Amino acid sequence: MAIDYVLGVGCEPQERLGVERLVQMNRTRILARTALAQMREDGDQRAPKEIEIQLTMRTQGGDSARGVTLQDLLDDSDGLDIVAEHCKQCPADLGREFACHRRIRYPIPERVEQWLLSRLPENLGCTAGAMLVRALGELGWDGAPTAKLRASGDTFFESRVAHGVRWESKDGSIEISSDQLFQMLFLVGPVAPTHALMLALFCGVIPHDTSLHDLKDEAGRRRVLAQAHVPTESDPEIEQLAAFLRVLAVAARLEVPVLIDG
Repeated sequence: MAIDYVLGVGCEPQERLGVERLVQMNRTRILARTALAQMREDGDQRAPKEIEIQLTMRTQGGDSARGVTLQDLLDDSDGLDIVAEHCKQCPADLGREFACHRRIRYPIPERVEQWLLSRLPENLGCTAGAMLVRALGELGWDGAPTAKLRASGDTFFESRVAHGVRWESKDGSIEISSDQLFQMLFLVGPVAPTHALMLALFCGVIPHDTSLHDLKDEAGRRRVLAQAHVPTESDPEIEQLAAFLRVLAVAARLEVPVLIDG
């Protein structure tokens, strides 16, 4: 299971296939190619049509399994080939076919939560800190939807308890939990460009001390977002979340949404 997300650039592949179908086919292709690569690495040289696997579909109504061949899965995703040529002119210049669709695998490791929290501002005396306090007070992000997922077992999170950050201010202690942060990132529906900009600021994709003038001014905003940066992480599970943060900056720059399917 995974969080699937798509940078909604409205490109030819997304328009012709529909985002939902594009995600489904690309997810199927990733599964088939990954399984085939693993079998080749293990010395299995059978043709894809000769390799059968059990494919489990998880829905709210329960799990269902069926036997399919890897060739079946490759055939199910061959509709991507019809539109793949358009990815060379990607509006976001993402560099590979269907890179607008990415995944963050469950369960989220504890170290990934800690890494994400470490990207919040060190103090509240900056633009990011002031806006974060205001957002928490006005938008009701209490972390309850994330906490419900966490309490359901180890499917979604490795840790059974949320991590948190506390700041001391003149008004007393202010805290944020990883449950609240994950709610802000993934459980508010499609991430609109203005929300993506705010999250990029909170998570240090753009500097925490970026001036309000630059955030509100179109030219200043473009300049700041052009310099947005999240280093590549050697830990592949942290890198999955780092890639999402980079996409937030792209969404804000192009003024397009990030579509979330958790």
